[in-house]
Parts: sequence; C-alpha cells; structure tokens
Amino acid sequence: MLEAALGGVGLAYLADWSVASHVESGHLVRVLEDWMPTSSGLCLYYPGHRYVPAGLRAFVSIIREVRRA
Repeated sequence: MLEAALGGVGLAYLADWSVASHVESGHLVRVLEDWMPTSSGLCLYYPGHRYVPAGLRAFVSIIREVRRA
C-alpha cells in the first residue's frame, strides 16, 4: 500500500510510524484527519486455546516487555 500511495495510485490507510518520514519530506500528505480514530498502539489477536505455539508465545512476551518499557 505504501508503494502504491508513493506512486500516486490512491489513498492508503497506514500506521503513522510507517509513513512519518514520507509525510515530513512531503512525498505523502495526510487526508481525512478529522475522521481518524485514535489508537493506543498495536493490537495482537490470537486464538485463546490452551496450546499456543512457542513462537507466538515468545512474540507475545516480547511485545509485553516492550510495552512496559
């Protein structure tokens, strides 16, 4: 989506952190800001089953540590 927006194809709904440098340089502009919902950050949804794969469990632990910092 970022490449398409940079190429002038249309609008893209992307995270601020992923486009900040492009907005600052003027390659992209923000539109419809009045209709943007506020967000507290990343969200992760995963099945609440008893068995959670080790890789996903490690990833969730890292995210929790980063959020505490």
